[in-house]
Amino acid sequence: MAKVYTSVDEFLKDLESPEIALIHQIRKEITNASPRLVEDLKWNAPSYSLNGNDIITFNFRNFENVALVFHTGPKGKDTHTGTPLFNGYKEILEWVADKRFVLRIENAGWLDENKATLSALVKKWIGLAEHGFER
Repeated sequence: MAKVYTSVDEFLKDLESPEIALIHQIRKEITNASPRLVEDLKWNAPSYSLNGNDIITFNFRNFENVALVFHTGPKGKDTHTGTPLFNGYKEILEWVADKRFVLRIENAGWLDENKATLSALVKKWIGLAEHGFER
């Protein structure tokens, strides 16, 4: 039977990742960007919700980097018009749908250089979430 975790910290203690320190740094940067986000476990990873809707989730499918998925939550609908919700950051964002993108954080050095960018993306995504992810 799979272990049931009661907190993100408990889950991360058992996570076998060479990037565990980086994961903790990213968590801190997300919560610093917006104390309104609530951290919990969803889809076997730390996830951040706004008003009960998960909108940012770690993805641990590979450990070559740490991936954050910015999404509309389980109630949201992806669209595939070919036009992302916003422009910019093309060199670091991987848009997988119009309302969902992945940010891959390669290492602590990248995070140190891009803290302001991560904070700006978190705040921008919260703003979009507050308006139903509509343009």
